[in-house]
Amino acid sequence: MFCCLGRKKRDNNEMEKKNSKKEMVERFILQNCKSNDEDSFDESIDKSNMIIIDYDNNQYEKKPWSGIQWQMIIQTKNLNQIELDELKRNIRFGILCNLRPATWFWITDIKNTQMKKHTSNIYQKLKSCESQYDPQIFKCIKQLDKKYNDLVFDILRAYANYDVEIGFIKGIDQIIEYLVQQLDPEQYINLDYSFNQFNRMCDFYEQMVFWMTIHILFHLNYRRILKQNVSFIETEKFQNTLMPSINSLIQQLNVKISDLIEVPLLFFFQKQLKKEDFNRLFDVFLFEGESILLQILLKFLKISEDLVCQFQAEADLKVFLNQTLIPYGISKIEKINQKLMNFLL
Repeated sequence: MFCCLGRKKRDNNEMEKKNSKKEMVERFILQNCKSNDEDSFDESIDKSNMIIIDYDNNQYEKKPWSGIQWQMIIQTKNLNQIELDELKRNIRFGILCNLRPATWFWITDIKNTQMKKHTSNIYQKLKSCESQYDPQIFKCIKQLDKKYNDLVFDILRAYANYDVEIGFIKGIDQIIEYLVQQLDPEQYINLDYSFNQFNRMCDFYEQMVFWMTIHILFHLNYRRILKQNVSFIETEKFQNTLMPSINSLIQQLNVKISDLIEVPLLFFFQKQLKKEDFNRLFDVFLFEGESILLQILLKFLKISEDLVCQFQAEADLKVFLNQTLIPYGISKIEKINQKLMNFLL
């Protein structure tokens, strides 16, 4: 009996230590992503709690959250405590760069979804076990930034061991490399922190990239897109929203729109948008998923509709869509003095 009581007490102590460690990690994220309210949102703001969006028609909208408001919400609220439309609007307004890691962690809700399902050391176990895909992963990371090679390899191996059905397929490496670059602790670290604290930060960010990859592949359905090489642009709903003239052209050429777009839409925009614009789009993608990418693709097709409809050969149209559609659309947006992401989102 006493042995059982002693074991129960030890188990409780271990659980308390784990919870304390998780809380400490979350504090590290927020302390290293301090807000800077000097980073403005480039909008005309009046002195009240409203923002003027149309001077001529005297239209107003609530101000976006400041960096301090974002930080307070992340620290004190769960995702389901915020009204969906309000959260969506503020994410679309833009997330401050130095709050991005903490905000991504919060809006994906991986703490309450993915991380709660598994033991705290599962990631360490997954990356420590050899995988049948190790040779493919080694070959793949040679093409990536050498600074992140070891880290990307560990996360790819952990994923291959986690998702035994897929293991490793092309495209997962691009997602992981992007996340690793954006969440690199060296971009956010407070230099006053000790070396040990910095190491704990680095270790947690590695796990954060892993769980965010799980979120994108499973929750946002990119696993299916990469595995089956399919896209939501094949859905009837998307086809019905295409401009009639472009739909007619595609039927005339006897091709599918997905045959003309060479890569998944996430990579399509990453390739053609400037880094800061893609980062802002990715913020929204993490919360809204593929639907926001479809909406933006439609906007670029609408802007370029006259030019698109002049193509008579599939090969020429394919080159235009994959290399020129976005830059051409951006040039037209800039001519009407619109900020790109404000126009798109």
